[in-house]
Amino acid sequence: MSSSLVTRMLLAVAAASLLIFLLIGGFELWHERNLLTREAQARADAAVALSADPMANALWNYDLAALQRMTQGLVKDGSIVHAEVRNERGELQSQAWRAGAGPGPGLRSRELALSMPMRSQSIGLLTVQESDAEVNAEIQRRAFDRLPLELLKVLAVAVSLLLLMHRLVISRLSALVRQLRNLRVDDLQARLLPTTQPANTRDEIVVLARSIERYHHARVLEMQRRQHAEEQLRGSLQERSAMLGSLREGLLGLDALGRVQYANGALAELLGLEAVPTRGHGLQGLAQLDSGSGARDFADALCDGIAAGQPAQLRAELSPQVGPSRTVQIQLTPLGETHHGPPQAQAPGVAWIVVIADISDAVQRRRSEQARMAAEAASQAKSDFLSRMSHELRTPLNAIVGFAQSLTQDPTIQADAQRLNQVALIERAGWHLRSMIADVLDLSRIETGSLRINRGPVDLQALVDDAMALVAGEAVREQVHCSAEVDPRARWAMADEVRVQQVLLNLLGNAVKYNRPGGDVALQVSPAGDGEVCIEVSDTGLGMDEQQQAGLFQSFNRLGRELGGKPGAGIGLVVTRSLLDMMGGRIEVNSEAGVGTRFRVTLPAATPTDDQQLTLPFHSGSSLRHTVAYIEDDPVNTLVMSALVEQREDLQLVTYTTLGEGLAGLRAQRPDLLLLDMQLPDGRGTELLAKLQREPALATLPVIMVSADALDGSVRNALAAGARAYVTKPLAFDEVLREIDAALQAGKAPPQTA
Repeated sequence: MSSSLVTRMLLAVAAASLLIFLLIGGFELWHERNLLTREAQARADAAVALSADPMANALWNYDLAALQRMTQGLVKDGSIVHAEVRNERGELQSQAWRAGAGPGPGLRSRELALSMPMRSQSIGLLTVQESDAEVNAEIQRRAFDRLPLELLKVLAVAVSLLLLMHRLVISRLSALVRQLRNLRVDDLQARLLPTTQPANTRDEIVVLARSIERYHHARVLEMQRRQHAEEQLRGSLQERSAMLGSLREGLLGLDALGRVQYANGALAELLGLEAVPTRGHGLQGLAQLDSGSGARDFADALCDGIAAGQPAQLRAELSPQVGPSRTVQIQLTPLGETHHGPPQAQAPGVAWIVVIADISDAVQRRRSEQARMAAEAASQAKSDFLSRMSHELRTPLNAIVGFAQSLTQDPTIQADAQRLNQVALIERAGWHLRSMIADVLDLSRIETGSLRINRGPVDLQALVDDAMALVAGEAVREQVHCSAEVDPRARWAMADEVRVQQVLLNLLGNAVKYNRPGGDVALQVSPAGDGEVCIEVSDTGLGMDEQQQAGLFQSFNRLGRELGGKPGAGIGLVVTRSLLDMMGGRIEVNSEAGVGTRFRVTLPAATPTDDQQLTLPFHSGSSLRHTVAYIEDDPVNTLVMSALVEQREDLQLVTYTTLGEGLAGLRAQRPDLLLLDMQLPDGRGTELLAKLQREPALATLPVIMVSADALDGSVRNALAAGARAYVTKPLAFDEVLREIDAALQAGKAPPQTA
């Protein structure tokens, strides 16, 4: 019984018997618990079903005493531990807890509506809470009652099986183990069992012993063959050492004990050694190796690989005692067959080849590339997120701003100054939010390098006039006087028209917003010399101290002005400076606290081309009507567009909700103009543009894209696909009407008589 095999067999048999006992006993208890639970549930269901009508009648008659008795009767049996009744207004009428029970985890609740035949709706609600605590206690009691007898059964089975196994197997295996311990490793004539056993015996232990004999004989012969091969290898190793020494990779030959048998000069350089390690030299303490699980001694790491007895390859940081650390690729390869006997049985000579390659440069390049790809992915994810957020925010803004614009044209609203002012506040708040969304999106595009600038000659006089008109309303509300002067010699600049307009609105808007009642804002455009034009925006407002000027162009830094109640996000000037940098311009600021601020913008000057002429707006008479088709799946956006078109008597609107429906309608009756959403349930608007180009009757139909997607890429794709213009939500009614007039004039479609 002192044999470890006997002990293991005893433990195995006992564990198996205990496992079977636990599985069978657990299944029986689980089955009994299910039966008890179903019985308790059935009693509870019957009690609830029988009590429903009497409780409803008592609640209807407001017999609270009877209602309380019936409630207490529900918790006397079965799984119900709590019951309560509430009237149709949710007021508690009666409740009862089973003795010893109370609120806590593990309770199941269900509800039953109480109704009367003459009422179509319920007159109250019966709520019961059920618990399996009594069933669990009963199952626990049964389990403890059975435990002693079942454990005796397990012990009896385990002992019986152990005695049987010891008689049939363990005693014979123990005898075989004693013979194996006395077996000499080089005894070619060794025999483990008497030869009296027949050759064709089916006794597994005898078969095992003969297999071990054959393996031992083969192993002795292999040892003799290997000794001969190693002698030949040692003879040729010296001849190849010169060739191996010229390799750039470190080469190391180890014996079965991890001692050096060969090393080249590259290895000495990697380990920071002055001389190449000699035969029999140890590697302890020469370097540290870190493969990700902590630094270890280089020699210990190699010995672990040798002990595994299998080829291995790993990447790690090699840190020699002298010299720089390197990222290396180590390949550990056994030379022939490895041996796992005691040290005195190991054959001398090279048993393992270790190749160490310095891959520091390649790893650094790969890390740099991965970091670049990760940064690009993060930037793209940020852009995609901002694009989706911009789209999702612009869609409801379209309804807010659109209906606000429509209400300002309502005679009833116009007659009520207070309501007209409130609607105007809604519209201004919507445009302010749209401006903030556009600034955030522009800032993201600038940071990711996805913002595109289309430079060309820009008429500063026209842009200044438009900008002054746009801020005029805000200036009146803030009681600020605005003036502008454009020198004819500085009228044209080489820039992006849209972005210059954005810069002007930002500077003028800030000058008005942070001014004082009765203050002045002046915009002046003049030549700056050296082929440049200068735009100066000055105000007599709050001004800034040196500390505020230092943080002026920091994102989301409002310089403490957020406490003054003025709206803003603190990114407008950041976007402004970035846009000017991209257009080859620059911005300077000069400010004094309490006196005012002057911004100076410089842009390259330009000469206008001959074809840059002002296009007059197109407007047909009220006696003719143009049909405008609109494909939009959002009903709110459709209502906004309808309100916009209703402002013009010469326009009539036809709406569709899908690309398929819209294409069928266009084929049935060609409109004068198509307004097309970018994203629809059955595809993108650019897909319909491609189909229109392939149909001769619709190829010349002017199309204006109307979308909440404000990304430059989406705009470019739509215009390249054939759209004449691209307007973003929320819609500015005047801007959209100008685009509609221009498209009708360019399309030269014959108008339909009303």
